Amino acid sequence: MSLYDFRKHMSEMLSLSEHDVARLIVRAPYAYKRYFIPKKSGGVRPIAQPAKETKVIQGLLVEDWFSQLPVHECAAAYRQGSSIKANAERHKQNSYIAKFDFSSFFGSITESDLVKHLSYVLSGKLSVQSIKDIARVSCVRDRITTRLALSIGAPSSPVLSNSIMYYFDLAVNSWCLERNIVYSRYADDLTFSTNDKGATSEIERFILETLESIPYPRLQLNNEKTVYASKKKQRRITGLIISNDNQVSLGRDKKRLISAMIHRYTHHELDEKSILHLQGLMGFAQDVEPLFVAKMRGKYTGRLISDLLRQRGKKI
Repeated sequence: MSLYDFRKHMSEMLSLSEHDVARLIVRAPYAYKRYFIPKKSGGVRPIAQPAKETKVIQGLLVEDWFSQLPVHECAAAYRQGSSIKANAERHKQNSYIAKFDFSSFFGSITESDLVKHLSYVLSGKLSVQSIKDIARVSCVRDRITTRLALSIGAPSSPVLSNSIMYYFDLAVNSWCLERNIVYSRYADDLTFSTNDKGATSEIERFILETLESIPYPRLQLNNEKTVYASKKKQRRITGLIISNDNQVSLGRDKKRLISAMIHRYTHHELDEKSILHLQGLMGFAQDVEPLFVAKMRGKYTGRLISDLLRQRGKKI
């Protein structure tokens, strides 16, 4: 059986010569549109979106190959049916929570890591050159380090990041199961929960040992985002609150914000951008805590709330 030839296949799919495909592959990491968006925690997040041709190729790779890559069940993001609510609900019955975060998650997953991973999990299916080409076309060139790595903004980055963490997730979950600890990973956010008060003290050491032992990728924890919480403190998971009666909630601050924005909306005090933001918040609230939306119907009339929900995603 002949191995898959990436350049030949792309030549047929894109109606380009193999020479032009090769040039596109070489140029791909440099042809990105870069911009920044503000972080909720302060500062900015760099976004890099690939050029149109690269984006088309990445989309084809997601359909043809990346969808075949292994992803552990503990990966709670970038999968069909996944949500921050579903992630939080995995932990709602446990009293003690430990949370960890990776520094520069996508940017730490390099072209070399992708070559190693694809060579291992797709062994015997892709030619060596095809693996190198696929890894390159999935990466952006970092302007500071000059290395090639995944970017926030590329359509292939989410599934690749999930799969490249498979063996890390496997090792961590196996360790947790032996200790009655629930583990989930939402992109770069690691959440552990248990009803054993002392169990969380060993987690960080084990994570660091595991990161050292796996062949790829080379990741580091962001110690500033390490959090230990219990019912005595607010248990927050991927932006949602676990109440003391073990229910997933928007939290009081988010509810007050939404209610205040609805009030201002009824008095025509919101500009177009704020209305769109409110519509997004209402849709989010409907998914996470529909009882709160029902209360807003009682407070502000059902028709007004229904109009906000219907108009979500439409231009005002």
